[in-house]
Amino acid sequence: MARGEVDIDRVVQGTLLGEAALTAEVAALLADEDGQYIAVNDEAVRLTGYTRSELTSGRMGFLGADEQSRAIFQHINRRKKLQGRKLIKRREGDVLACRYWAIPAKVTELPYFLLLLWPAIQSANT
Repeated sequence: MARGEVDIDRVVQGTLLGEAALTAEVAALLADEDGQYIAVNDEAVRLTGYTRSELTSGRMGFLGADEQSRAIFQHINRRKKLQGRKLIKRREGDVLACRYWAIPAKVTELPYFLLLLWPAIQSANT
């Protein structure tokens, strides 16, 4: 592709993926390399009880109900993937056990982190 040309297929794919991520039934929080949330989806708002504005004015880890949050941020700040279970503090003050994936990502070639959260469901396979 020549310099200055727009990859229309990539733009369409990005738009479709963005819309799917906004409405997905898993919480998605995008943070910059300083740990500032810059975008969150609808499920992140519902799961945490915080407004979108409250979430995007917080730093990665502020949802943590334990010291694990700092360790997660330090790990992914080294551009490594991480997954596991963690406790999050909901706005109402209760604590929710969640599973997560913390994944390095790039947006416009800049480094970001994508945090995916969903409630941990106890079963024989988890």
